Amino acid sequence: MADRGRVVVCVESGKPFEIREYDLPDPEPGAVILKITQAGICGSDLHTWRGDQINAPLHPTGNVMGHEGTGVVYRMGEGVTSDTLGTPIAEGDRLMHVAVFPCYHCHMCTKGATNWCINRAYPPADKHPYFTGTYADFLYLPPRHPVFRAPDELPDEVLGWVNCAMGTVTQGLMDAGAHQGQSVVIQGAGGLGLSAIAMARDMGAERIIVLDRLEKRLDLAEEFGADHTINIEEYNTPETRVQRVWELTRGRGADIVMELVGRADLLAEGIDMLTPGGTFLEIGDIVPGREVSIDPQKLLRGKRVIGSNMYLPGTLSTILDFLVKKQDQLPFDRITSHKFGLAEVNEAFPRAEWDQRQTDVTRAMLVP
Repeated sequence: MADRGRVVVCVESGKPFEIREYDLPDPEPGAVILKITQAGICGSDLHTWRGDQINAPLHPTGNVMGHEGTGVVYRMGEGVTSDTLGTPIAEGDRLMHVAVFPCYHCHMCTKGATNWCINRAYPPADKHPYFTGTYADFLYLPPRHPVFRAPDELPDEVLGWVNCAMGTVTQGLMDAGAHQGQSVVIQGAGGLGLSAIAMARDMGAERIIVLDRLEKRLDLAEEFGADHTINIEEYNTPETRVQRVWELTRGRGADIVMELVGRADLLAEGIDMLTPGGTFLEIGDIVPGREVSIDPQKLLRGKRVIGSNMYLPGTLSTILDFLVKKQDQLPFDRITSHKFGLAEVNEAFPRAEWDQRQTDVTRAMLVP
């Protein structure tokens, strides 16, 4: 009997997910099938669940859900003997896969900017090879898809969020030119924000300031090395938050402000936090169609606004080395605060929801 597995599908935003079953296809030459061990609930998944993405309609058959996560090699197609860097792999080995599935033939992919592929989209449900998201029992990786064997030194607890949360913020900091001696403001202390604290410090940040409304996340931000935290329910207007950032940066402003929440109005607020020559880094606001007004005059002293989306494959390899180096110094195992079975996905999402409410979830994992 052929192996079968479950896949979580979003058919209508705001409604419970469906769990569908499919036969597991045999891997084609060069392909790898992972058995998923954990899959993170990312902010982008919450956007789809809420129905924020009104300008990005769901596929008629529904969207296959999940991109963040990790697994072990279940089957390998003909010719597969090693990961992308040439490290031998075998069934049962833990792998980190790049969470970007580019087309490799658009004008951005041919320039090497695979994270900016213009054809990237949520995969449709009911389409071969079916297992195209991480909220599933299996994940089908096409031939030559970048994968990296997880270092033996790393426990499973620090792998689930790496290939989205940490990859995304690391690429963003590199794009923004993060370097020694800077002040970095991080808007949002979820999985991305906590990862950003660790990476910004490693890149040389002198002062790190983190904003959030959830006390548990702010406490954890301090454990990750934030020098200052700002609770936005205490500093509950843009003006008071901007003033506080300028106070904490000794009247100089921030060199980098990272938006990791997904609120368009934080762009205008973040620009006001910047020092002349500073960079506002937009990562979190993935929902198309939102607008915000800014005063262009504020950009004349060299302030810039850049966007960063996901990461290049080599960034993931760099992160795994970083985690090995820092694993005994930072509480990476505490980023994942809750675990749910795959069948509990419709309980996990309301529990992980943070928009307009308090939650004790930092990063939730689905564990098939």
